[in-house]
Amino acid sequence: MPKSSRQAGQNIRELADKRRLKAIGSFVSAGLIIFCPFFLVKAFENFLKPISSVNRSQQQFSLNLPPILYVFLVIIALGLIVKGISLWKLANRADQGAKGEEDTAQVMSELQQEGWQIEYGMRLGNKLGDADIICISPQNKAYVIDVKSHRGEVTTDGKQLYRRMGKTSDPFEKDFLAQSMKQALQVKKQKNLSFVTPIVAFSDAKVSVPSGKVQKVYVVEKAKLISLLKSLG
Repeated sequence: MPKSSRQAGQNIRELADKRRLKAIGSFVSAGLIIFCPFFLVKAFENFLKPISSVNRSQQQFSLNLPPILYVFLVIIALGLIVKGISLWKLANRADQGAKGEEDTAQVMSELQQEGWQIEYGMRLGNKLGDADIICISPQNKAYVIDVKSHRGEVTTDGKQLYRRMGKTSDPFEKDFLAQSMKQALQVKKQKNLSFVTPIVAFSDAKVSVPSGKVQKVYVVEKAKLISLLKSLG
């Protein structure tokens, strides 16, 4: 499979832009729905003015829409506004993820100068999205790095990852370990490699994983990523 020419964070930046466009579309649609009845009434009155001026003896007509229609349209508009706000928040989250990938890519540039092959944003099959970073060492060892931009402190019970924020500690919303393993297997298949090592790298969180490895997946913070890769070869 040919090497991807995409830049770090490019895929998720594009996703953020699409979400913002959809959010703007929802806001505009909400505005049109709210003001459409008023425009319709005004247009109807303007249409009748020439007729009324020609025959003043006839009764003047006006368009009276039922109040329930206004209530119905307001409910629809509010739903569109809520949807738009949700999409905008998702776009902000995507931008945060893109920044995490871009910051990690800056760190990875050190390896490129030492002969490592690095690829960003490779599209994966089996509904796995894309691989944030794929790198191959001068010794032909391959790694797939799944970059996460979550904040706080990352801990583990030996089976799954937790995020500690203050005094609370909760599991992540997704199983990053399983996801990283699936990505490694898919990269191995698509690039016809003998083995791919999965790594989950946190760009903005502190990682407190004593062994540095959970369920056969390396878990590391950005500041220690280069040293980990060099030690693995």
